[in-house]
Amino acid sequence: MIALGVQCVLLLASVFVIVSDEAPGEAAVFQGERAVSASAEAPRREQRVRELKRRMSRPKTFQRLAVEAEMRSDLPLAPVLPAGVFDSPIENSDLMRDAVAEMADSGLMEFATGLESGVSSAEFFGVRDQGRRIVIVVNTSASVLGKARQRGVSIERIQDEAASLVEGLEAGTLFGIVQFSQGVRSFSPHLAPAIGGNRTLAADWIRAEMVGNPPIEDDRLLGHEAAFAAALEMRPDLIFFVTDGSLNRRERKVGGGFRYPKISFDALARFVDEALVASGLNPRLHFIGFALGETEREGLTRLASRYGGGLREF
Repeated sequence: MIALGVQCVLLLASVFVIVSDEAPGEAAVFQGERAVSASAEAPRREQRVRELKRRMSRPKTFQRLAVEAEMRSDLPLAPVLPAGVFDSPIENSDLMRDAVAEMADSGLMEFATGLESGVSSAEFFGVRDQGRRIVIVVNTSASVLGKARQRGVSIERIQDEAASLVEGLEAGTLFGIVQFSQGVRSFSPHLAPAIGGNRTLAADWIRAEMVGNPPIEDDRLLGHEAAFAAALEMRPDLIFFVTDGSLNRRERKVGGGFRYPKISFDALARFVDEALVASGLNPRLHFIGFALGETEREGLTRLASRYGGGLREF
């Protein structure tokens, strides 16, 4: 009870407490004398030049290397090779053929094809031109060979023309051969130098393989489109193309079997244009056509002139 009474007295006393909130008469002032002064004068030009020269002074020289003893010069003589070891050209040897095959398998041939090569004059079915990187493309479908026979040109004549072109190339020229119907196959996936061994291998391949219909390994590219894709992968600057101008494409029927609808020359030109833009190539293109209709003749002529070539018709 005493504690409660004390608290009540304190509460009553606090009512009479007056809080004074008067502002001071004058604001506080902080004063002091300057004890340090600095000059921000920019360095003179001569001082900057001297400082720059000091920083760019030449480094200390190092001690030069010295040889205490000279290399011995009494090396043994080179062995004497047997006479006649270099009589036969190396390009005709089995060693060179094996080396070319190994380069093609390893992908080094693609690097070799990027090197500077020689220009050769080439003639194919009377069409003359010249190039460094030449590709022959031949359509061996039954329709092409049948139309060629109607014009007195056999498959053996086509093979001879291709082999003769390769045989006449300079050793520094690169060549490729593509055969197609709906499927495609090539003499080599890369351009090959026209040395003696490769010319012999190409002639054998032409007469053994350039006939019939190559197997279809990829349904995404067929016919003329597949042939152009295979040829342009070799990055040629000159193409000779054998065809009858019939641009058909194989499609599977719903009930089974296949049908072969035609595509337009404009569609083929768009495909070739896109491939050339993607690769940065600008090859000349010559067509050799057999028993062409008016539509095929006009389409091949436009396509050849579009790429700086011409049409030779039988």
